[in-house]
Amino acid sequence: MRKIVAAGLVLTFLLSGCITVFEPVDTPTPPPTPIFTSTVYVPTSEPTQTEIPFAPTCGSDPLTEACSTPTVGALSRSCIKKVPYILLGIPPGSTFETLDPGLTCKDEKVRGGVQQYSCSGQQLYSYRVKVCNPGCAAALTADELKCPPGDGFSESGACCWPLPSQDDGCVTYKVDVGGCP
Repeated sequence: MRKIVAAGLVLTFLLSGCITVFEPVDTPTPPPTPIFTSTVYVPTSEPTQTEIPFAPTCGSDPLTEACSTPTVGALSRSCIKKVPYILLGIPPGSTFETLDPGLTCKDEKVRGGVQQYSCSGQQLYSYRVKVCNPGCAAALTADELKCPPGDGFSESGACCWPLPSQDDGCVTYKVDVGGCP
């Protein structure tokens, strides 16, 4: 019997070392979240506002003449060493932009009252150029002190009018380069 009791004691000591005892651990309580309060100021009288008067709206469209679409035309076609060329004419002072990377154009200056550009590209292809009247963008100036947002001020009429879009006063012209024999 002594052997059984001794075996029981040994077994008890062995098992007690393998069993983990969980004890509750005190975790710190997070500090309370501060509550912010604010004081609302309620005026006892109506505030006075100084309204800045805008210039009047124009009676007629000041962009009509300034934003006229420029005329573009082919003046001549030629072939030099089997390379096709086209000579384009536009109003002097107009802006000229090629919209397709395959078209190469060179400013040939003003001749006979026409701004000329010689252009070349791949034979039998059509390309696009954009020609704009620069007077359209300059006709009105954005002035938030004189006109409401989105309107521009016309110096000539001393009035406000909606600003032109980016393409007002512009034309996209199709350039047919042609082919060489």
